[in-house]
Amino acid sequence: MKNLGTVDRLLRVILAELIILVAFFWVGTEWQIPLYLIAALLLFQAATSTCGLYSLLGKNSCELVKRKDRKLMTVAVAAFLVLAVAGSYASIVLTKNIFLEDLEKVKVPYSWALQYSGQGQRQEAAEQYEKLGSVFGAFQEKYSQYRPLAVKFDRNFIAELNNISETISDTKEDIHQGNLTRAHEELQKAEPLLQKMQRM
Repeated sequence: MKNLGTVDRLLRVILAELIILVAFFWVGTEWQIPLYLIAALLLFQAATSTCGLYSLLGKNSCELVKRKDRKLMTVAVAAFLVLAVAGSYASIVLTKNIFLEDLEKVKVPYSWALQYSGQGQRQEAAEQYEKLGSVFGAFQEKYSQYRPLAVKFDRNFIAELNNISETISDTKEDIHQGNLTRAHEELQKAEPLLQKMQRM
């Protein structure tokens, strides 16, 4: 039995759209499927005008707004389109900016470690190397699970993250033993990968 009125149905469509935007742009893979399922349930309820919870509670909103209210439908469709366009655009821009800001946090200690190792400044190189290891570890953990649109469809992204991680790990012994020339050469291997990520 139908128990959802026009307002309830439209609210479910808008809410489902918001959930889809969040799932696609903002969360890691472990949250995407649950959110998509919730959105699908809301859309199913909106399409069938039926809500199981309303049935259990004996609630019916069908008479709250007449189904022939075209003005409400027009406003709802406009809101749906604006949310789809503006929400997608804002999400693309914001998630890319956040990604680039996080990448910049990696590049700062990387650049200093590269510079100090090239200049033979052992203590300074070691300090920046430790910062690099910590910052990149957090970066790798975050973006191994969460893929913003800028890198979502890059099949090489995870492999490149792992390559940078290996380069940093392979440099550790040379940094701490004072083999700065070799450490500098090793660190340079990560530079083209970081530059590629910055251009995404």
